[in-house]
Amino acid sequence: MYLFQNAVRNIFRNKGRNIILALITFLIIFAVTVSFLISGSTKSIISNARAQFGSQVFIVSAGAKEPELSDYLKYGESDLLQKMELSMRSYGRLDGLRALDEEIPDENANVILVSTSRTDLSEEFRKGLRSIAQGSAPEKKDECLVSEDFAKLNGLSVGSRVKIAPAGTGKDGTAALTVSGIYSDNSINGTGGQAGMPLYNRNNEMITTAETAIAIDFIANSTGRQFEAAYFLKNPDSLEDFEKELRDKGLPPDCSVTVNEEEYKQVVGPAEKLSKISNIFLMIVLALGAAVLVLVSVMSMRERKYEVGVLRAMGMKKGNVILGMLTETVLITAVCLAIGLGGGTAAAGPAAEILTQQTVKTGPSDSGQEENFQTVEIRMTSAAAVEISLVALVLAGISSAAGILYITRFEPNRILSERN
Repeated sequence: MYLFQNAVRNIFRNKGRNIILALITFLIIFAVTVSFLISGSTKSIISNARAQFGSQVFIVSAGAKEPELSDYLKYGESDLLQKMELSMRSYGRLDGLRALDEEIPDENANVILVSTSRTDLSEEFRKGLRSIAQGSAPEKKDECLVSEDFAKLNGLSVGSRVKIAPAGTGKDGTAALTVSGIYSDNSINGTGGQAGMPLYNRNNEMITTAETAIAIDFIANSTGRQFEAAYFLKNPDSLEDFEKELRDKGLPPDCSVTVNEEEYKQVVGPAEKLSKISNIFLMIVLALGAAVLVLVSVMSMRERKYEVGVLRAMGMKKGNVILGMLTETVLITAVCLAIGLGGGTAAAGPAAEILTQQTVKTGPSDSGQEENFQTVEIRMTSAAAVEISLVALVLAGISSAAGILYITRFEPNRILSERN
């Protein structure tokens, strides 16, 4: 108890020297906290991206003929998958209704049916380029979303029926869909305005479920339809097993099974650069900080040489002298650690945002890189706090050890004689 009380008194007795030591220690802990948090957050982004895009698989056809729609559905029946996402753009002709920008109704396609199995419909709805103004998204079979302009032109409301027929002559069949909701288009490009070209007007797009579109034969097999299937593996490491399974199901040799490397690089690229910058900064801070602390500790101990000599001459053991000095350093470090953790956590967010912007700007010119890069969410975890505390204690130990080794190598009589 005496050693602790004496250590506290010594801290306040030598205010000037200890304020300098505390300020340096605080700056080091502050910088270490910022670096640790940014590095930990970017590692989390990289890990999540590997799990997401490493498990997202596409089938790319290099031949003239790609697999049939039924084949894609068959490929999705695998125990290795956690889910399958389907999306398709197909064409049809309105039966009894008018399309926007349509002058004279004919047998040609005048409506685009956009179908998906995603619950959030598409990236446009997620980013706010489109939003549901009335009703709800299609959930059941034979439901659809129509645009506000299209609904106004044809006097439609939620619950109305829309009939679609196959485009072109010589084709029979009609599909009836129920309007479950009406969407508004908030984009400024591609909204139409070209008379006689209804397919160029985004507001002629009807959005429905993949289940609905697949069940309509003349829609699923319409001329010029665009179909995409994304398979999500339960384990990214099972890609080879999944490809082998697809080959056994008849996947043609000129079709390749690939992961979503492009989006993975767009997300992971800036995150890896940011992690590298924070790690380099951390190494520099630790190296310079340790050197400065050692220098300050040695200079401080030189001033306290006479104090140590008196304590040793009074009979205090060398171990108690060392323990008292270590207690002083630990107390100062503990106070700086508490302040540094709070300040570093508050500053890590803005610092990460600035570094992210600079990283994206200095990277390859790619408009999708900035959009796909995830925001670095800074969060202090118990594991990070423990790691930073250990680093602070190690630095305190190194600095104290240097000063203690310097001062304790002298005998009490020599210290006092030099003073005299």
